Amino acid sequence: MLLKLIVVLIVFISTVQAQFATVGAGVLTSDRPLETVAEVNVQSAPFYSSRGYLTLSWTEQSTKPTVITAVEYSLLQFENSLYTSIGAGLLWLEFNDYKPKTMLVSSTAAPLPLKGVSFVMIGSVLPFDNYDWSVVLKVGWAFWFRE
Repeated sequence: MLLKLIVVLIVFISTVQAQFATVGAGVLTSDRPLETVAEVNVQSAPFYSSRGYLTLSWTEQSTKPTVITAVEYSLLQFENSLYTSIGAGLLWLEFNDYKPKTMLVSSTAAPLPLKGVSFVMIGSVLPFDNYDWSVVLKVGWAFWFRE
């Protein structure tokens, strides 16, 4: 499983010219009980103020990752400071046999005093699935970056 994950990340980084990759840990809140979460995120370079990304996310109960693919448009960005974006994408859940669900998403990141470390808040809603919602609050570290 880990080998498959590494191969997916290498292919994604090399084929879409990813600009940076992060690892993060935090909590997932929704209408279900609070869960801890660990994530790996790879994002493309900006294109007309938009970024595409792939996120692999695990909770305590999951053996396989939830996969998130999305594109977000930058709404608010201050150099070396707050960043907020909004977009849409697909949520691929293990317990749903990885059938994609349409999602709307918004992300806000604020750098912390440690190099490459940020506080990140990600809100999402599934508009065609009873408006299920979630918010992830995490600390992320950019372990790979390319200008």
